[in-house]
Amino acid sequence: MKKDSTRFFTAIFVVFLMITIVDIAVGFVSDKVMEMLPNYSSQKLAKDNYRLHRLDTKIVILGSSRGSHHYVTRQLSDSINTFFGEDISIYNASIDGQFANSNSCAAETIVARYRPKLVIYDIPESQLASSSAADIEFSAPFYWNDSIVHRYLNNLGIKEKILMKSSLFRYNDKIFRIASSFLRTIEVDDGYLPIYGSTIDTASVVPLNKKTPTRVLDDYTVNNFENVLKRYSSSNVPLIIVCSPCFRPNDNNEKLSELCKKYKVPFIDLYDTPYFNSHPELFKDRWHLNDDGAHYYTALFFEKLKPYLETLEID
Repeated sequence: MKKDSTRFFTAIFVVFLMITIVDIAVGFVSDKVMEMLPNYSSQKLAKDNYRLHRLDTKIVILGSSRGSHHYVTRQLSDSINTFFGEDISIYNASIDGQFANSNSCAAETIVARYRPKLVIYDIPESQLASSSAADIEFSAPFYWNDSIVHRYLNNLGIKEKILMKSSLFRYNDKIFRIASSFLRTIEVDDGYLPIYGSTIDTASVVPLNKKTPTRVLDDYTVNNFENVLKRYSSSNVPLIIVCSPCFRPNDNNEKLSELCKKYKVPFIDLYDTPYFNSHPELFKDRWHLNDDGAHYYTALFFEKLKPYLETLEID
């Protein structure tokens, strides 16, 4: 009986030791490969790595899919360059499927690493109403080498702190993304992702002026967003919060506006815009502009941005 117990615990120890060795090996190799990810790739993990650790343009655009599909980077760049009479580097660092927590983390990381001349952060208030571990877990590979990513993940709770100790967990489902980053490189990337056509069904859209009740915001997500507002206010790096159009939205950005006023951060709210509400052909779906709509919106956004550019110190 004693020998059986000894064998059992020995087997458990051997298995634990083997898993630990594999975990360490996976972490070591994967961390090294992450350092070699290309700057420009159609793979989202490579773009996240670039915006967190290498991006150095003077103007940065942050957001989710609404950011990546709504801001025609070259069009905006041409307008800004004409305004200043010189070339101003700009990059659309928005990532599809990455919402408030991921983008707030990126905003903090960017301003901690260098001093851009302007950061444009596109976010609807609805993103402040939910906390998604998967959202910020997307950046889990950077847990040990990025203190801000480390803090965001730890603040999810004790469970996350424990899981993040495992390289197998941090890189779970990301190996394919890492490999495809090298296979799907592109020579030039300004971050804008056009989408074409329209699949919007106007019959199913809530009529104008039918607003849903005020939502309850998520404490974790709001705290992260407020940290961004406070950090930028104290760093004197200009930050502008923007909410780009939705087709006939049935909600509003009242609390988002209040947060921006609290920290004296400009807020350009184009979420519920009459012109876009009457032109469904400019949308791919209710939440996303197609390429035609994005070009029209970028021109409109630039006009709203110009008063802030007048006080911007580019040199």
